[in-house]
Amino acid sequence: MELVASHPFIAVFLVFCLSFIFYYIFEVIETPVLRFSESEFLLRVIERSPNLTNPYYPTFWCFNQHLMLLLLMFKEYRTKPFIYDQLEQLKMKDGGITGLAWSGIQVGSQNNDTPIVVLFHTISGDEQDVKSTVKYLREKFGWIVVVCIRRGHGNLPLTKPKINTMGSTSDLKEQLSYIQKRFPKRKLLGVGISAGSGLLARYLGEAGTKSQFIAAVAVSPAYDIEKAFHRVHPVYSKIMGQRLINYFLKTHYETLSNLNGVDKLLKIKTIGEFQDQLHTISGFKDKEKYYFHSNPVLVAKNIRTPLLVLNSADDPICVNQNVIENLHWLETLPNTIHVHTKRGSHIAYFQGFKAKSWSDTVIGEYFSAVLKENSPIKKPKKKSKKKKI
Repeated sequence: MELVASHPFIAVFLVFCLSFIFYYIFEVIETPVLRFSESEFLLRVIERSPNLTNPYYPTFWCFNQHLMLLLLMFKEYRTKPFIYDQLEQLKMKDGGITGLAWSGIQVGSQNNDTPIVVLFHTISGDEQDVKSTVKYLREKFGWIVVVCIRRGHGNLPLTKPKINTMGSTSDLKEQLSYIQKRFPKRKLLGVGISAGSGLLARYLGEAGTKSQFIAAVAVSPAYDIEKAFHRVHPVYSKIMGQRLINYFLKTHYETLSNLNGVDKLLKIKTIGEFQDQLHTISGFKDKEKYYFHSNPVLVAKNIRTPLLVLNSADDPICVNQNVIENLHWLETLPNTIHVHTKRGSHIAYFQGFKAKSWSDTVIGEYFSAVLKENSPIKKPKKKSKKKKI
């Protein structure tokens, strides 16, 4: 006590530390809220996925949503590019080019039971912006992972003047057809990250019971994209709007310059404005047609594939209002689990001192649980009776 009394700075520091610890314990740590239509299948899956029912401990030195986003961008910038086994370019029926980035295809010739995780990247990303998830799933589970690269993204040439930042289900169906022809006996698992979750949900809703996935995970979806992009935090909205101009319009200006409305797109200020004008470069007559054929919420109620949806209440990009507005149908969707966390920001979900991804762990656990449900029960072999001579 004498030491504290004679050194007021130490006293202040101790009070600060204790206050921080109490705040972290009572305001930051929280068990995710699960919403689902109860069934034996989902209860067994949840039981096999402990991170869904255990408290989520966000990184104690980086639990603010804005700090998490900054750390996420810093990690992506600082880490080395992931080396994929193979990068393929696929020519679509209309002459456009999409891509597939494969990791673990050498497993394909060794074990026919290894599933394939099909990964959908972010709004202005490519195979590298999901590299941490690819790396985790490969190293932890040994699954084959393939990233579906949308036209106009990454290093793909834009051979047709047509781009949809949210992706095209017609392109995706061609990509999935190619994947299944290459590996016809593999089970497919789908993961959508941010905008990639919109493409995944749109496909699952359109496909219904004919979906090629046995299970899927949507991380930080926005639901109704006609509303959601106008709700993005103002600072991020301006940054993302400029990012889309640079990433798509300026990179592919030579191909897109003859389209009506491109010059107007170059002058937009926010991501919401960009999405409202996207029909000019995505092959649709007007805004209404674009949203009718691209908005995942319009078909989401038809999803029948087992689905895990992950949202954070502090997400500044796909804001919590989007989640609340759609809970009335989401929590009754068959075979669907909605996981709602208090912290996590947008697709970051860091945990532990080293800021590892909690969402990657959840994805792996969930798929492992579903695969156990889908595994055929092997009947014990009958012992052959030896004939006496």
